[in-house]
Amino acid sequence: MNHLSIQALDEFPLINPGDNLCSIIIDSIKGNAILVDDGDVILLAQKIVSKSENRFKNLLEINPSEKAIKLGKSLGRDPSFMQLILDESNEILSTEKNVIIVEHKLGYININAGIDKSNISKNKDLVLLLPENPKKSANDIQTQISSELDKDISVIITDSMTRPYRSGVTNFAIASSNIQSLIDLKGEEDIFGNTLHATEIAIADELAAAAGLLMGQGNDMKPVVIIKGFDRSNYSANNAYDLIVNKDEDLYRF
Repeated sequence: MNHLSIQALDEFPLINPGDNLCSIIIDSIKGNAILVDDGDVILLAQKIVSKSENRFKNLLEINPSEKAIKLGKSLGRDPSFMQLILDESNEILSTEKNVIIVEHKLGYININAGIDKSNISKNKDLVLLLPENPKKSANDIQTQISSELDKDISVIITDSMTRPYRSGVTNFAIASSNIQSLIDLKGEEDIFGNTLHATEIAIADELAAAAGLLMGQGNDMKPVVIIKGFDRSNYSANNAYDLIVNKDEDLYRF
């Protein structure tokens, strides 16, 4: 493998709750005159998955607890927003520098429990949560698109994340289907014949980061990207959702 083709779907429509996301993606693929082949990887921004699954919350309808009210007061944040963060988190890891870092109930380490106000509405009281079960979402989307197009495709749902000791955000895979999201090279040899002892490659994250170049983080309106040419023939599939490590195995939590 020495070449990949990465293409975003142009003029992709805004997604609303209850929309059949798979049908919209297929119509957009046809509208962009793209021929889908076996082995193609379709990458979706988390936001359109959450929108189609109606993961919206109205802050005016949230009844904040005493804990949320106290946190909101200490951090200068809306107590209702704090309540949603608490509801979506296993624990708050840090509020230093007025940044709320949590362990999401799905296992991710993220800011504000992945709750977002951007690119959803001008209604300042409306926020969007992560998909409730992104692993199921990825599997359902992969199954339906593969069936309707009669092609053996893979699906990756992406989101953006910060990284320890690095500025900026980058795309990563929150879930995937029908692709090897992690390739374990332990026991294989490098170019000099040395045995590899600790090398694992986060393939789904690398593909997600590549797709992020076209998806963008602002008003790009390109939430679906197709990658062609990725060879997934040598390794068995594993879901990116299962890459989450627990606290005892996390290298960055002490």
